[in-house]
Amino acid sequence: MQTRQQGVEAAQVVGTILEGMLNTSRPVRLKDLEKQTGIASAKLHRYLVSMLRTGLITKSVDASRYDFGLLAYRIGQSATHNPDVWELLKPDLEDFIGQLQDEDLGQALGIGRWIGTGATMVKWFERDSPLSIRSNPGVQLGVTTSATAKLLAAHLPPEVTHPLVLRELQDNGRGSNAQVKKIFSEYAQILDCGIANSMGARRTGLNALSTPLFDSSGQVVAAITVLGMAPHFNASLEGRAATLLKQLGQSLSGKLGFQPPSLGRP
Repeated sequence: MQTRQQGVEAAQVVGTILEGMLNTSRPVRLKDLEKQTGIASAKLHRYLVSMLRTGLITKSVDASRYDFGLLAYRIGQSATHNPDVWELLKPDLEDFIGQLQDEDLGQALGIGRWIGTGATMVKWFERDSPLSIRSNPGVQLGVTTSATAKLLAAHLPPEVTHPLVLRELQDNGRGSNAQVKKIFSEYAQILDCGIANSMGARRTGLNALSTPLFDSSGQVVAAITVLGMAPHFNASLEGRAATLLKQLGQSLSGKLGFQPPSLGRP
C-alpha cells in the first residue's frame, strides 16, 4: 500500500480558496466565498490578507469583494500556453487505470488528440496484462471506425470532417449519401450522450470507449479512451465502463477549469 505523503495544510487551503473563486461569480464577497469553500470567515480573512500580499488576489476599491490578482493571471496565461497541459492530469489517469481491476472495465487507457487532419493517440497507460492492445502513437485513426477519432471529429465543424468522412468511406468501397449521413447521425449521438464507442474497429474483439476532455474555454483538447478485449470488456454506451469513463472526463475537465453551461458558464 502506498504511503500518503505529508503535505502543508496552508497550501491546500490556498488551493481550496482559489478553486472556490473559480466556481463563484467574481468579484466575490467574503460570505459567499465562505459558503463556497466551507472555510470560516475569520480563517478565510487571514489567508486572503496573505494572498493579497503575494498578488494571487486583488480587492475591490470599497474592499468588499475579491478577484484574481496579477500573479494568478500570469499563472493562468502560462498554463494556457502549455501545449502539454493534459500531462498535468497524468497522476489522475494512472490512478484510474490502476483501479480497473475487473476485466469488463478495460485494460488500457489512452489520450487521443486531433493533430492536423486526423486523430492519433499520444499517450498510453496500461494495466498489468500479458497482451498489449494499444496502438502506436502517431498512427492516424479512422474517423468512421475509431471511437477516439469519432469522438474528436464529432466536436469539429462539418466542413472540416465531411471530406475526411467521404474519403474514408470511399476507400472502403462505400461513400453514398446515405452512408455519409449515417456517420454524421452517429456524430450527433456522440455529442448528445458525451461518449463514443467502437467494436472491433482496429482488431477483431478489441473494443473501445472514448469521452472528451474540455478546457476552460469549452474546447475539446483531447479524448480519453479506454480499450479492452471482448467478450470481457463491455463497451456499450450504457455500461459501467462508460459511466466511469464519463465521470473521469467530467472530473478532469473540471480540473482544467471547464464548467458546463448548466453551472452558469456559456
